[in-house]
Amino acid sequence: MSTAQFKPLAGCTASPVGRHTHHLVILCLLAWLCLHGIAFTDFREFKLLLTSWSQLTLPPEKQYLYSSPWLAGLGRVVSPLLSPSLSYAALCATGLLLLVATLHKYLLSEHGPNEAWVAWLLLMATPLPMVWLQWIGKSDTYLLSAWLLMRLVNRPAIHAALAMVMVLCHRELALLILMMDALLSRHIRLGTLLGTLIGLGLMALYHHVVLEAAPMGRIAYATQDRWSIPLGNLSVWPAMLTCSMSWFWISAIAFCRPGWRDAIVLLACLAVAAMTLDFTRVFGLLSMPWILDLLQRGVPAAAQAAHTSRLWRVGIILMAIMPSAQLINFEVKGPRILDNITMMLGALHKTP
Repeated sequence: MSTAQFKPLAGCTASPVGRHTHHLVILCLLAWLCLHGIAFTDFREFKLLLTSWSQLTLPPEKQYLYSSPWLAGLGRVVSPLLSPSLSYAALCATGLLLLVATLHKYLLSEHGPNEAWVAWLLLMATPLPMVWLQWIGKSDTYLLSAWLLMRLVNRPAIHAALAMVMVLCHRELALLILMMDALLSRHIRLGTLLGTLIGLGLMALYHHVVLEAAPMGRIAYATQDRWSIPLGNLSVWPAMLTCSMSWFWISAIAFCRPGWRDAIVLLACLAVAAMTLDFTRVFGLLSMPWILDLLQRGVPAAAQAAHTSRLWRVGIILMAIMPSAQLINFEVKGPRILDNITMMLGALHKTP
């Protein structure tokens, strides 16, 4: 369906999907949680990383976490006050709340109060909510929050600090996200470049001076058998394409006017994610600058469609909550809600 049908109406200030759209988005989020569930990761590794700054306490297949020291570093700061379990829970919750707050502020600044909620619904149709809520324990929420704050604040010193935080959250993805941002905006911030170099310097200092031996990094681990991971992902290429953007494929085609540059960015994100075991998670994080760029073009058309067509209004809501899946270790993983129910029942049975 052509986006030409959805030109904004002059003087149209009402919310496209009702007067209380924020309530609708909250209900959609609750429905998403009920349909998809949540999942936690790296808690045991988090506890091990709290024990010592200088010793390699993680096995080789987990030593890539030494290239993401931000969460464990915060854990060591709060560990004198909280137990490891409470530190983990508090830091994960803080990261999620920070991401929601910064993302909402960004969407308000880009789309205004009437269309920001439509942007939220379209964003929920991407794999990003699954990345945030089924990979709890990763520093992804802090990584994206720092990047969003960088786009909201126009001060070189703050850009430098945030870029440094991004590198400490995830060295490889931080570099790729910043490169993607520079490519799409066609602008290189000097503060960002300086902060990136500082972050890389701190990481090198940590790996080669503080630690007793240099840990195995992500690239070294992924390339032990050079072609096994990309070939494994390519063997399930339909799942790669489907899981890369989930139901957002429909919105992107219908509203966002994708062009040749979008095709190049898509192929680049697919190529990088194909070299990892956590395909959908990596694709979602790396492609977020591109997804927000698509939303910049597509939200006005989507808002107009929702305002004039009940069918599109219902469709946008359904795409936000429809069950989706992700590609992990060459397998398609669906909702975690059954695992959550089993875990809760098991905990109740253990309760005296």
